[in-house]
Amino acid sequence: MHDATQSKTKDAELVAQAKAGDVEAFGELYERYLDPIYRYIRTRVAEDQTAEDLTEMVFLRTFERLDRYQERGHPFSSFLYRVARNQLVDHYRIKKDEISLEAAQLVEHPASSMDEHIIKQDQANELRSAIEKLPEDYQDVIRFRILMDMPTAEVASWLGRSEGATRVLLHRALHALREHAKVHNE
Repeated sequence: MHDATQSKTKDAELVAQAKAGDVEAFGELYERYLDPIYRYIRTRVAEDQTAEDLTEMVFLRTFERLDRYQERGHPFSSFLYRVARNQLVDHYRIKKDEISLEAAQLVEHPASSMDEHIIKQDQANELRSAIEKLPEDYQDVIRFRILMDMPTAEVASWLGRSEGATRVLLHRALHALREHAKVHNE
């Protein structure tokens, strides 16, 4: 990973160049943040293709609104994260019913591994369901830090918080998740 301060400065320069009409500068931002934005969205949707489409929409919307972007003490990556979060809200507002991962993936697995697959899928669905019952900031810190394995500094940057506040948030989120599991299993 790259140093957050160094990339923040470089991102600011690239944003300024992109605002001035330099498409290649925006292309560099796109390349830099495509994977993390995709991984964030993929933790929230059931299908790869949907995640890819939503990720492209995030960058399209960002590009269209770049002239309105102003760095207000937060890095460009946190702006992208907010656009991605809003894109997901729009997606779920429009698409209420989505095929479950289990139903979509049952076709792909041979009968011999079906039982094992169903057990793993049930566990994944239980975890996903438990995470979705947490407050939004708890969900995000768990997805970024645990599921996406992002460094604390980068998670803090995306969430617009200090590293210490992000660690506290993660601790509280995991505690809430454990409490939910404890209540659910009793």
